[in-house]
Amino acid sequence: MSGITIRRAERDDAERLHAALLRLSADMGDTHVAGLDDVIRHGFMEAPAFFALLAIRNSDGRTLGVLQASPIFSTTRGGCGLYVSDLWVDGDTRGEGLGQRLLAASLDLAPESWSPVFLRLAVYHDNPDARRFYERLDFTPREGETVFDLRAPAFDKLRHRS
Repeated sequence: MSGITIRRAERDDAERLHAALLRLSADMGDTHVAGLDDVIRHGFMEAPAFFALLAIRNSDGRTLGVLQASPIFSTTRGGCGLYVSDLWVDGDTRGEGLGQRLLAASLDLAPESWSPVFLRLAVYHDNPDARRFYERLDFTPREGETVFDLRAPAFDKLRHRS
């Protein structure tokens, strides 16, 4: 899989990143709420909430993949990890190792101060292909854990309890 450059996304890449994330949402059948302004505000300001990688074909500049991750700190692991919230590879490129390359690159290209010691991600139950991909890389499900989300209106109710 030569001829592809993987690099950190920069502010000037915000539109390219957003377009790739839109394609991921479409591929997954997800609702896509974040707009370009959200990507810029949360990814490219003074204290970014995430960083992203782009996989770009050298010959034509086409975006073939993207990874977006945020830092998480674990007291039980004694260090920072990366929560990979989004990993997308163009359908024509799947099966050629680009997803694995993006995951590996995230460890080297994450902000230096994060110094990640583990990766974490979630997989939809109705996406067995993704589950097989991660299991081939030796990702394992966290036994005994359930992921919880708090959304509106309960989120707003909690926010106003003080």
